[in-house]
Amino acid sequence: MENQNSYMKVVITSLACITIVAVSIIISSYLSNINDRNNMSKNMDSAIQRGIDPISVKCAYATQTDNLCMVYALKAK
Repeated sequence: MENQNSYMKVVITSLACITIVAVSIIISSYLSNINDRNNMSKNMDSAIQRGIDPISVKCAYATQTDNLCMVYALKAK
């Protein structure tokens, strides 16, 4: 009986640790995305004030293939 209780404690502790790590990863990813968007917004405002095309700023922050950025790059050449 003692071994079974010890085993259950290890299982519960392991599941708790895995849950904490998973939640931490999700929260940090979310906060990183929010921070990235806030920086992009500030840079767009600065670009507009300087007369720089805001789409170029948006494309600088693109992390995936973005059709708008591809068209913008083709037109820029």
